[in-house]
Amino acid sequence: AHPDLLIRILDMKLSIIIYIFMFSLIITFQGCKSKEEAAASKALNSAEQGAAIGQLKLAKMYAEGEGVEQSNIYAHMWVNAAVIQGLGNTADEFKNELEKKMLDSEILSAESLYVECKKKSYKSC
Repeated sequence: AHPDLLIRILDMKLSIIIYIFMFSLIITFQGCKSKEEAAASKALNSAEQGAAIGQLKLAKMYAEGEGVEQSNIYAHMWVNAAVIQGLGNTADEFKNELEKKMLDSEILSAESLYVECKKKSYKSC
């Protein structure tokens, strides 16, 4: 009976170790995600204040799905805001590359979103 008890104890300890390891992995990955989300929140705050650099950063985050749900439409909307404000070649080049990945209907949707966003002074877009 003693060997069976010893095996059960070792199995329980191994199970606990595995659970602790998995829990720590989950916490680690959630920590990484929250850093991306914090960066996206900071970029959004800057973009909503009308800062072209913040708008470009947010556009890139949308294009990559970094801290936000990936969306070429929202990426285009925000980069369009930066381009219209005259941010320059970096924004123009990013917008051109993005448009190569988009359907014409997506570009039209993004441009419509931009018009609505501009009317709201970039707030809650």
